[in-house]
Amino acid sequence: MPIDPSVVGRVYPPQLYEVSREKIREFAEAIGDANAAYIDTAAARGYGHADVVAPPTFVMIPVMNGFDLLMKDLGIEFARVVHVDQRFTYSQPLPVGTRVEATTRLDGVRAVAGNDLLKIRTEVRAEDGSDICLSEATLLVRPEDSDGRDASD
Repeated sequence: MPIDPSVVGRVYPPQLYEVSREKIREFAEAIGDANAAYIDTAAARGYGHADVVAPPTFVMIPVMNGFDLLMKDLGIEFARVVHVDQRFTYSQPLPVGTRVEATTRLDGVRAVAGNDLLKIRTEVRAEDGSDICLSEATLLVRPEDSDGRDASD
């Protein structure tokens, strides 16, 4: 069943996330980025940071928490979702120890070739309210079979 366009504009409660040194290290390893600014304070200082900073795509962790709320609200199983596009616009780096709030908004729903395209905007702010990053994503949601199962089953 297509997603009802009346859901556009829904805003989901801020999701809190604390950026830890260990999570940054694990993430940098997982994506294969050996930039020392992600693991070594002295190297980060060499780039002008006070301490270790997160890789640019690290912010996807708190962003996904908002996606989870949106998917649950709309009754969408992630197995039906294809991540089409993702853009991050940073206001400042994301340093270790920062507690962030990620607020997710559904900005658009459009039917395309039997699928739904969702435009999702997530504002990531430090706990003090300062802007960290704007995330803009497009997700394609494949239809269910007429019996409610995923069409790929």
